[in-house]
Amino acid sequence: MLRLGFVGTGALAEAVVQGLQATRGADIAVAVTPRSKARADALAAAYPNVSVAETAAVVAGSDVVFLAVRPPQLDEALAGISFRPDQVVVSFLAGVPLERVRAKVAPAARVVRVNPLPPISLRKGPVMMVPPDPLVEELFAPLGDLIVSDREADLVAIANGSAVMSSHYQLQNTVVAWLEQRGMSPDRATLYVRSLFAGLAEIGLKSYRDGEPLDPAHHETKGGLNERARAHLNEVGWFDEIGRALDIVERHVLTKAKPAE
Repeated sequence: MLRLGFVGTGALAEAVVQGLQATRGADIAVAVTPRSKARADALAAAYPNVSVAETAAVVAGSDVVFLAVRPPQLDEALAGISFRPDQVVVSFLAGVPLERVRAKVAPAARVVRVNPLPPISLRKGPVMMVPPDPLVEELFAPLGDLIVSDREADLVAIANGSAVMSSHYQLQNTVVAWLEQRGMSPDRATLYVRSLFAGLAEIGLKSYRDGEPLDPAHHETKGGLNERARAHLNEVGWFDEIGRALDIVERHVLTKAKPAE
């Protein structure tokens, strides 16, 4: 039985636990700390292999420890907590370099950064990790599209690149509202738009897996509706603004520590 411990029980930790229950539920024991007590208690009530304990007990009783607190809470959360050399530590801490995490969890030497996203609860979406580690890869590979790198800078870049998630949903909501303004019921409009974007995402992933480029021009008819819409968005610089928004995100410093290359 592999023992997993979560220090911090926020929305992402909850999503990871839910994903792992679907793939490894029979051979894992999960302990969570009572940070976000209502969420921790709900997980323990939902799954018989999940228990709630204080941080010291969670760390002491785990083979793999997941650090899922907010970055400013790291020092306080691990104050007085001892790790073992044989433990694997997985950090979900956005903007906190591996070097700093290693210093906090020594003598544990196997330290990995993972960037889980909310769809992991559905075993969907990208899961970025650095550096490679066979046990962590085994845990996360069934939970989405696992992307393993030996460059911490890659993880920093994709964390910033993921800042389009809420904008993606606002785009969907904008199309839904437009359809409603033309008399379509909210239920029908919402289902149509959500399903449309989900289907387009599947096509994009298939093109990647087939080794084919994803050219927007291949998904529009000359003089057709899609071409006209994209031409207007290009004309007003809409796509350029996305790049500028990501530049702004990149300049937003979460920590003063410089990530390793």
